[in-house]
Amino acid sequence: MYPRLVGLAWEAWRTGRRGQAAVGACQQARLPNLVQFARAHSPFYRELYRNLPEDIVDLRQIPPVTKPQLMANFDDWVTDSAVTLARVRDFLADKSRVGKRYVDRYMVMTTSGVTGERGIFLHDRDAVALYRALTFVRGWLPRMNTNVMWPALKKSNRLAALVTVGGHYGGATIMEAARQDHPWPFNRIKVLSVLRPLPELVRELNSFQPAQLVSYPSALLLMAMEQLAGRLQIHPVIVSSGGDWLGPSMRQQIEAAFRCPVHENYGASEFPPLAWDCCLGKLHLSADWAILEPVDSAYRPVSPGQPSYSVLLTNLVNRVQPIIRYDLGDTVVAEREPCLCGNPLPAIRVEGRRDEILYLETARGKVVPLQPTALGRVLNETPGVRVAQVVQTRPSVLNVRMEALSGADKERVWQAMADRLRDYLSAHDLAHITLVCDPAPPVRESGKLPRVVRDLRGN
Repeated sequence: MYPRLVGLAWEAWRTGRRGQAAVGACQQARLPNLVQFARAHSPFYRELYRNLPEDIVDLRQIPPVTKPQLMANFDDWVTDSAVTLARVRDFLADKSRVGKRYVDRYMVMTTSGVTGERGIFLHDRDAVALYRALTFVRGWLPRMNTNVMWPALKKSNRLAALVTVGGHYGGATIMEAARQDHPWPFNRIKVLSVLRPLPELVRELNSFQPAQLVSYPSALLLMAMEQLAGRLQIHPVIVSSGGDWLGPSMRQQIEAAFRCPVHENYGASEFPPLAWDCCLGKLHLSADWAILEPVDSAYRPVSPGQPSYSVLLTNLVNRVQPIIRYDLGDTVVAEREPCLCGNPLPAIRVEGRRDEILYLETARGKVVPLQPTALGRVLNETPGVRVAQVVQTRPSVLNVRMEALSGADKERVWQAMADRLRDYLSAHDLAHITLVCDPAPPVRESGKLPRVVRDLRGN
């Protein structure tokens, strides 16, 4: 793994300094190879591309694909006969295998289902090596100046990651796989579940004293509020945000609380390290290995500077599950002009799902903030749920809108979800909160589904 990792890191570093033409040349060389491989080894793509010309000269000649479409054809989509949906699901059912390789070859991650369909994504060894190389060269290395490196080393470069655990989710899987493959230096990582009550997280962080803090924007905002209140007393030298949209005001509040830079990264289970921010706060896409096409609702290109309805992703490295013009569901804006920081990789803005923190009162009048990421996991990981959304309509009332999977008993699904929600609320001293099964369908914004919404206009 190490020689391959070093070679990919060197290639990424060199490409990033050779300009936009070199980035474009990488795409032009890698895309035809990917399409040819998919045609030869994936029955799904072979049939889908049956009437396409042999030589693809324009990406728009290729029809887009969706998550439901790929999941419905899972066994024909994959290129390794050892991979079947039934066997992978058996693997995923064992939570002790998080971070381990399926059939000793593939890292497996699941999505949360925020677009209405859960996905299962496998990544081969070359893909995993590339993701780590990109993370080192474009994510970690540019941030390590003398003002950051020495304070981090004094804290043994300890990293605390507040992510969703208890399943094969992206953040937890990536952390666990890194620790298993490379005990050093990844034995300095502490993974904490965002589902835990806030006071427990504060105690753990105070004890651990991380040099780096990594989490979702909403969780980081809550930690910042705890820091300003004096209950959390940590001094990270870097705070990293990912997984959801980071607004400018959120970034400012987090930076003010921790008195250190807040960096943003953008990725997905389909390609974890898509982009990192630069010194000017712009996200730069690793376009030598990933293609993002901002599109409207009819999959027509959207001009730079305009927000897309969705974005089509092509992963140029992974071969076990080829991702070619895949509807990722995010709202993305491609910058019109090259970034003034000098990075030749294209700059983008991501304006995806914008969940809200809920503030509920305990029976004794204490205000408890609930992280939308954690609430969303409780909802959408309920067996039988296709997609779900919680809406706070009154100070102590939560309406739940849900769609059950085809063939599922909706009443049983609702009871299971209500039980899970009550357990979660009780752990936060909120057992008195009223849950209502709302018959209205979940409301989507630009293809993404906000998992948590506050709507107190009637009160």
